[in-house]
Amino acid sequence: MVEKANKQSSSNSGYFANLSKKKKRQKIVFGILAFVLGVGLVASSMFWAFGDNNLPTQMADVQQTDTVEQQIAALEAQLKEEPKNTTIMVQLAKLYRDNGDGRKAVENYVKALKIKPGDVDMHKELGITYFLIGDYHQAVVQMKKAIELKPEDAYAHYYSGQFYAFRSDDGRDVARGIAELEEFIRIQKEGPDVEKAKQYIEELKAGQIK
Repeated sequence: MVEKANKQSSSNSGYFANLSKKKKRQKIVFGILAFVLGVGLVASSMFWAFGDNNLPTQMADVQQTDTVEQQIAALEAQLKEEPKNTTIMVQLAKLYRDNGDGRKAVENYVKALKIKPGDVDMHKELGITYFLIGDYHQAVVQMKKAIELKPEDAYAHYYSGQFYAFRSDDGRDVARGIAELEEFIRIQKEGPDVEKAKQYIEELKAGQIK
């Protein structure tokens, strides 16, 4: 699982390198956005979310040449016919998020989690989506849930640490963020994101990220 997560996270590991100090906090948002819209969590979520015993034999029938709006409309129609189909919900969540409608993405992740409440990776995706739309409290809540379900999930700690340290409201907790990043390093041990976490910790301790 660590190897899978490491591969999936490599696309965002260098995204922040050239951002100015003035925009240190903003970089986490852009980095996560690049990650989830690329080959990271969302792209593989339809396989993570259902387990080996419930893997869909085929994905929802949506033509990739359609516009995003057409794909959404087609999936919404399918969901009316199959209201408990979490595969479709996840696809819709991805499309809505790609299309800038974070609230609708959240709505679909929440519906899917009501059916599969123990899905750790879905909680992480929902947490990332909440963070992207500025709901930092709920972002942290979802990562806490992921960690509760799977304490050794490295990336739940990685995102939790960044959510605490980089949020821009009164809930910012640098010490807690550092602790979560250190836990990520302990579990993950090596890789580009471990180096990035070490850099975050160094900058946070030095007060370079205000």
